[in-house]
Amino acid sequence: MMLCTKSTIASLFLVVFAGLHCASSFSSVRHGSHGQLMLSKSTTSPPSQTRTSSTVITHNSISTSTYATISNCWTPQDLTKNNEGFLPIPPNDYIKKYQSNPQLWPVEFFVIVFRHVKSPHRNGKTTTQILVRKSANGTSKYGVGTGVPVTRWMLSLQSPPRGYQVAKPEITFDASNFPEFSTGGEDSRSSWTYSKIDICKDAFHSDATTDEDDMNIFEDAQLQEYASNIRQQLQQDLSQRLQTDKEELSDWDFNVLSTVNSVIDNDNSVAAIQGSFRMSGLFGYTCYNTVDSTASNNQRFVNFDNAPSPTSLAKSTRIYTMFPQMPDPMPSPTSTPQELKEEILSRPRRMQESGRDPHKDKYGRVYTHISTSNVSNTIHGVYITFDATDILPGLEDVPPAYDLFGTRPIEREFVSVDDLKVTEEVEVGAGQTQTIIGECDTKDQFISGFIVRQLIRDGVIGVK
Repeated sequence: MMLCTKSTIASLFLVVFAGLHCASSFSSVRHGSHGQLMLSKSTTSPPSQTRTSSTVITHNSISTSTYATISNCWTPQDLTKNNEGFLPIPPNDYIKKYQSNPQLWPVEFFVIVFRHVKSPHRNGKTTTQILVRKSANGTSKYGVGTGVPVTRWMLSLQSPPRGYQVAKPEITFDASNFPEFSTGGEDSRSSWTYSKIDICKDAFHSDATTDEDDMNIFEDAQLQEYASNIRQQLQQDLSQRLQTDKEELSDWDFNVLSTVNSVIDNDNSVAAIQGSFRMSGLFGYTCYNTVDSTASNNQRFVNFDNAPSPTSLAKSTRIYTMFPQMPDPMPSPTSTPQELKEEILSRPRRMQESGRDPHKDKYGRVYTHISTSNVSNTIHGVYITFDATDILPGLEDVPPAYDLFGTRPIEREFVSVDDLKVTEEVEVGAGQTQTIIGECDTKDQFISGFIVRQLIRDGVIGVK
């Protein structure tokens, strides 16, 4: 965003940063016999008319039934491989550039919270729910709202937001590298650059704050220790996986694991994990003073004594590469927040008029979510999956959400996987129904819908 005023840049950054809580395509991670972090093999079949395996969930067991369908649903994919029936991916594709220089990849942590409860809306039957908040950027109805980048792009003319610093050595990337950048016609314009920024390892320390009035609000020694232990276990699992199974990993999968492993090896990854849990509200305090937003009691929504162990959380972690449906053409960096909002609202109509496929790009790569103009939404997402069934069992046990450095509680809710379009009930005859992983598009309902579907397929989230 060049040639704009500081106020415009600041307003625009808030809109763009809100677009980080999204998801897109990649090879998933699973656990082997030794419990190490693993990746499922990438799929390379064309995302057009295929024979699709539909997952059927019956009494918490999973079976599959295969049928012919035209599917635009995302599953893990190698974003550098050509897809039959689509244009070949050019050598200068930005993802191929990321692969050749892994330091270009944005990497982001998420916490996905789920639980199984008896639902009054299903005649007392047990249902699976995901903890969500209303999407902040207008691209979808719901999001998990816990995304915290360890490393991401920022317009080079901007200053890093609180808790972040420009990467050293400096890394820049030109906007013209992205396929949505207009190079001709009426929209032709000069390019601009992005710079890499990293979260500060002391982002939540008192001496890292700039306002003496909130000096101690964000420090949480217990949460930092919990995040540090999770990071240590992730380091062990990823290193073991890379050493023991190198020969069976595809080039794509090995590159993804290596990239994420390198990021987690950096001490600042602890701050990103801590920030993701902070945004989840799980370990927030149940009562706050309304005057200064500090805790007025020592009761957390989740006590660390009752929380899952860092080892079990590391084993529940999965890595997926997010691939977003971006604005096309890419908005000018001088666009106002209102113009960016209007772009999102008008995009479905404009795609229909132009014939643009809303589900995949011209190379056949399937989108995981609808994105703002934030180019950091093509990322390696590290998903820590948290089972709150026995920890937050009551219908009223809903912790609030927080922005990364926010103190104002934001309403959250547990929403069933059916209502999020992740799963659906189908009739199987004689008045009986089965729960299957849905085939409909989740992008406008739940930003992480395709991600949660894959977590179910991988056996991380059981569905009842």
